[in-house]
Amino acid sequence: ITPREQSAESARSAQSAAPPGWQAGGEAPLLCRFTAADLSGQLDLSRPGQGVRLVAAEQPTELLAVRLPTGCVEPADRWIRGADAVAIHEPSDSRRLRITSLWRLQPGPAACTLELVLSAQTAIVCSDGAVAVDCRLTAAAVSLGSSGETQTDWTAPATAADGEQPISLPRQRLPDTAVLCLLFHQAVGARSLAVLVRRDEGRQVMLWQRAAAGPKPPRFALTTWFFPTLIEKGVLHRGRIQAVLGPGKNDRDWAAAAASRLARQPPLLQ
Repeated sequence: ITPREQSAESARSAQSAAPPGWQAGGEAPLLCRFTAADLSGQLDLSRPGQGVRLVAAEQPTELLAVRLPTGCVEPADRWIRGADAVAIHEPSDSRRLRITSLWRLQPGPAACTLELVLSAQTAIVCSDGAVAVDCRLTAAAVSLGSSGETQTDWTAPATAADGEQPISLPRQRLPDTAVLCLLFHQAVGARSLAVLVRRDEGRQVMLWQRAAAGPKPPRFALTTWFFPTLIEKGVLHRGRIQAVLGPGKNDRDWAAAAASRLARQPPLLQ
């Protein structure tokens, strides 16, 4: 091997070992992209309701989409710094909210971890502070898990039925320190996807599945509501949700490790 080939190989190794980060879209300043191993995705900061779109997914996959009031498009501010992509929106409706969305790329414990840190405050004395985060994807099935700092308990995977139906979640029966883990099998090709929500941060979690025609896998829609329906001026509320992508083999192992890691972290401001 020549010195030039050694140098090129070293550069590729360093690039693959580097933590994932966001890159500006160039011709579209509000569009940013990321690449982690053989995964890639994009995020339009002016349209947070579309979420992070995974390029490698055969079916449309939108993760960590922030649901804003109709007509709220351009952010009041936005920036990209390394692994963080941030957008601040100030909808003009009567709630007078200031919503900050921070999409953060993190390494491990599987192929890639996407975390959304969401915050909200109001400019009026009292307001409805509820903000929804959506995930929309196709998967073969979903397993439901609840995790503490050392152990994750799983229930049998839910299977598709005719039409559209809600899936019962054990969130209300969990202690405040627990993490709800929804593990979607074969969600991105052969990979699985785990969505993690802390019990003391996600106010309400709802999961729906719609059976597809023929042999196609079902579609899933996951909605997580954050923050109280009554917040006061001067009080900052924060919450987070994670989406972890990893191999389909032994997916419960890395999903449990991710859930335990989130359970050990201190709670955010509420």
